[in-house]
Amino acid sequence: MSEISFTALGGCKEVGRSSFLLDFGEKIVLDRGLKLGPDGSEYPLPVETNLDAVVISHAHLDHSGALPDLFVNSHILSYMTAPTLETSKILWFDSLKIAKLEEQDISFSKDEIEKTAKYTFPVDYKRNLHITKNCSMQFFDAGHILGSAMPLLSMQGKKFLYTGDFKVEETRLFKGADLNTGKLDYLAIESTYGDRNHPPRKECEKLFVEEIQDTLDKGGNALVPAFAVGRSQEIIDVLHEYNINAPVYLDGMGQKVARLMMNFPKFLKNPRFLKKALDKTNWVRNNGDRKKALKGPSVIVTTAGMLQGGPALNYLKTISGDEKSNVFLTGFQVEGTAGRMLMETNKIEIDGKLYEVKGKVEKFDFSAHASQREMIRAITKWQPEKILLVHGDVEVIQTFKQKIKEETGIETLVPTAGEKIVLSENP
Repeated sequence: MSEISFTALGGCKEVGRSSFLLDFGEKIVLDRGLKLGPDGSEYPLPVETNLDAVVISHAHLDHSGALPDLFVNSHILSYMTAPTLETSKILWFDSLKIAKLEEQDISFSKDEIEKTAKYTFPVDYKRNLHITKNCSMQFFDAGHILGSAMPLLSMQGKKFLYTGDFKVEETRLFKGADLNTGKLDYLAIESTYGDRNHPPRKECEKLFVEEIQDTLDKGGNALVPAFAVGRSQEIIDVLHEYNINAPVYLDGMGQKVARLMMNFPKFLKNPRFLKKALDKTNWVRNNGDRKKALKGPSVIVTTAGMLQGGPALNYLKTISGDEKSNVFLTGFQVEGTAGRMLMETNKIEIDGKLYEVKGKVEKFDFSAHASQREMIRAITKWQPEKILLVHGDVEVIQTFKQKIKEETGIETLVPTAGEKIVLSENP
């Protein structure tokens, strides 16, 4: 038997570029993400060893965005769910397009994306699969986005669970995470909201819709910048449920992801309702449609969620001076992003020019991440021997660590990028 170690390559004491190396004689990388920032993308630390497998929890760029980079000089097998692969391909090709437009360096090409897809083995939830000679894996539904998974790795009689991003409570599109993994030895858990709880989802939806309707009643446009994967479609679903009395527009990459979602109905909680909502929505196809969307009161759901690019910026230029038009943010705004600046100052820089939004800028907590309460509930059920806290800001992680200590007494470790933590010594 070999020692079992966990090396942090990214996503430690930070949100973004999640990547971790699990080594037990065989070497498995868990996630390979990018950190999106104002100066381009940050990559995880390089993998300086031969790998036996790569496992991707879900398609968001901060977990999957750098995977094709591993295939520049490698033919390693990677494992993810089928929807994760298809969604990731959309995001990888979009990353190439953006890098070209903005003249940024990107470490892979179309060839690496095609190679990644070729060497990826799609895995369904609950299927028990040997991914190396001495390690089996099962995916458990993470309840976060389409096809998101928590990989449970079994090796040397030990069970290691990596949550990726997960959500215990149900949302409009997804059932909550499947916590029925059995008892664990080791747990690497996200900490994004380790210092707080989310408001009840229904309460959040009602407040959001009330603000939207109020904007429309006053003759304004409601701009809803949203993540292309998951959030855009959820917002469309909510607007349909509450019978918003105005045209609803969907713009940007969220359209591609919406079409993809309908190809994987078994991964959705209520695919028929979502299809009805999408069918009733106006899909923006060109600049003519964008002008039409702004001609009268309307709701415009558009990428990008953190306002780092996408059609949302063009709409913002137009509505910024209109006191009747408001901006409703629906997702986590990473520090340093344009969305965070807008949220805190009502100002945003677009193409070198500073715009001040005269209307309201409000953030609604539609988070697809588990809150502190949800994570404590999961930890209490799993009862691991050791916990590794990842994917969270430094102050949040410290608060979460203290809470875990108070509630469970379980040994909790906070890795730093580049640090190797030995979980199990050689016997």
